[in-house]
Order: sequence, then C-alpha cells, then structure tokens
Amino acid sequence: MTKTETSAIINAEGSKSKKMIELYNGGMDIGSIAKLMGVRYNFVYNVVSNECRKAGTEIRTTRKQGEVKEAIITLINDGKTNAEISRELGKNYNYVFKVRKEYEAAKA
Repeated sequence: MTKTETSAIINAEGSKSKKMIELYNGGMDIGSIAKLMGVRYNFVYNVVSNECRKAGTEIRTTRKQGEVKEAIITLINDGKTNAEISRELGKNYNYVFKVRKEYEAAKA
C-alpha cells in the first residue's frame, strides 16, 4: 500500500474502525495502523479481530507465538535488567517482569 493510498484512507470520511479495516485489508499490520492513526494497539487489534471473526478468517500477526518470550529470555541471559529489556523490545515492563519470574522459577 502506497503512502498516497494510506493518506486517502486516513483523510476520508467515516469511522476510525472502518479506516482500520481498510488499512488492514490493504496489507498493513496492526502495529503500523495503530501508530499511523495515533491510537492504542489494543483498539486496532479488537476492531480487526472482530472483523476477522465475522468474516471467518484468521488474524494476521507479524510475530510467531513465543517469539517475544524467547527474545526476553535471551536478554535476561545477557544480563539486562527488566527496564532495559522493556525499552529495547518496546514491551510493557510488567510483561517482562512476569516472563522473568516464570523463567527463574522454571530454572530453580
């Protein structure tokens, strides 16, 4: 999807939800749509997942299941703090804390 097409969708009349669905169907991922529209990831995810459920299709994701946890564990093993990991991966601090806690409990 080109910048011109994206701009046309964003500037068109209509609801945010409709625009999100158009951008998603145009090939954009959920995170990019959220950044472009200045809304939270969860808002876009909920709109898109509801639409996919209605259509009977699977939602596209850019990461495979467990990929983020593996990245967090790798950084834990590299000696990084929770705050450093959170900043580096752009993930919620509490999620990083939870993964570390589970990882360390499994090691014990």
